[in-house]
Amino acid sequence: MSVLNDLAGSVGFGAGSVLLVLAWYVISAVYSWYRLRHVPGPFLASFSYLWLAWYALSGTQLEIIAYIGKKYGSLVRLGPNVLLTDDPEVIKSLSSAKSRYKKSTWYLGSRFNPYHPTMFITLDPVAHDKTKAQVLPGYSGRDNPNYESDIDSQVNKFIDIIQKRYVAKTGEEGYRPFDLAETVSYFTIDAISKLSTGQEFGCLETESDRHGFLESTQRQLRLIAVAQDVPLIRDIAYSTLGLKIWGPKETDKEGLGRIMKIANEAVRKRFAPDADKDEKAVLASFVRHGLTQAQCEVESIFMFVAGSDTTASAIRATLLYILTTPRIYQRLKDEIRAAVSEGRASHPITLVEARELPYLQGVIYEGLRIRPVTTAMVAKEVPPEGDTIDGKFIPGGMIIGSNFLSLLRSKALFGEDADLFRPERYLELDPKARSEMERNVELSFGYGRWMCAGKPIAFMELNKIFFELLRYFDFQLVNPQNPMTTASYGLYADKGLLVRVMESDIPH
Repeated sequence: MSVLNDLAGSVGFGAGSVLLVLAWYVISAVYSWYRLRHVPGPFLASFSYLWLAWYALSGTQLEIIAYIGKKYGSLVRLGPNVLLTDDPEVIKSLSSAKSRYKKSTWYLGSRFNPYHPTMFITLDPVAHDKTKAQVLPGYSGRDNPNYESDIDSQVNKFIDIIQKRYVAKTGEEGYRPFDLAETVSYFTIDAISKLSTGQEFGCLETESDRHGFLESTQRQLRLIAVAQDVPLIRDIAYSTLGLKIWGPKETDKEGLGRIMKIANEAVRKRFAPDADKDEKAVLASFVRHGLTQAQCEVESIFMFVAGSDTTASAIRATLLYILTTPRIYQRLKDEIRAAVSEGRASHPITLVEARELPYLQGVIYEGLRIRPVTTAMVAKEVPPEGDTIDGKFIPGGMIIGSNFLSLLRSKALFGEDADLFRPERYLELDPKARSEMERNVELSFGYGRWMCAGKPIAFMELNKIFFELLRYFDFQLVNPQNPMTTASYGLYADKGLLVRVMESDIPH
């Protein structure tokens, strides 16, 4: 009888525990809903992170944020304490030098080292600003007189590979489909590795993902996206213990762990007693400006990931729009032809020369506008005293991210044809208005103290690659009905963009 009583007591205790947990969840869900009840958004998102989990894993973030921006307006609720804004002034206020906002724990979903944070995930503004001051001379090229020539070497290698392996002759002779989407990734990873360590990975030369880095990054996109947006998953998968168990390691044969080994070996060389203290590479600049060995290791790996993928996606998207719009393709070719014939373009074109070509600049900015470099929220935390946004009071502790696509498709900012790829919109404005439009486009690279440190590298590559590709070649899409497929998980997974390559008639 006593056994039955004990069993009944255990069942009663278990049922009571379940009821208490359920009651806690209901109360917390209602409380979460109540605090931001005045902000529109999907109903499920008002009390649960399930909506954000679906959003992160869907692969259609780009389409979803476009839809919710149109349906719910400038300020949207995406989670129990998560907001999204497309107001450029609000986005600037989140990141200005004197902003009361700081980085939220959203950033910790990009953590990969259990012991040392990168600058990107450093939440403390003072510590972040100190590290940024130390890395900026390297990223900006101030410490490296070979900065532009290092990128030029990879541009020239890209052109040389296409000329020798893919240019089709007349008729069917020599035709070999060229995968632009894939090879652009090889170009950007080789460019960033050359800049950072002085030695490229060799992906372009071998036309391969030599260390499995790109494939590994693509595999991780879903996990990174859902960990950034869903706190419970982030707290488990990207915790110190989680990263010790599942995170990349130097002993890995491929992927991020393999890149970690390459990067760490390069760092150890810079800290050796006989290291060249005057070496002209980004990593050497980090050392000269006081970063520790551990900081250099994590910053170099993050540079490979962020610096290669975002620029590659911008190049692919812009090329897609150029190749599918004959009028734009021809006008850009005409500007390139004139620059070459008039002696206004070196081999390859310099950054200074490229900036003097107005249509090329329009194409670059329109490419960055039509598909922002990221669909991630890059969320900040509302200060303890709260704030008023879009006429609505937002309690302290909430997090608010940026809806870059809705911002960059704003008809108020970019005209009634904002959904159209049209580089001419920049040329039709006076210099002051054009500069303002360009600054709004650049918001997707961050703003103020949180601006992307690698932005100068990205613009250097963008100013060269379109000019040189169309100086030397003409491209025909192999599958114009479905030229490229895209999945968006904060970063993009692009496939396709197969082309036939022909020699350009521009003298070179």
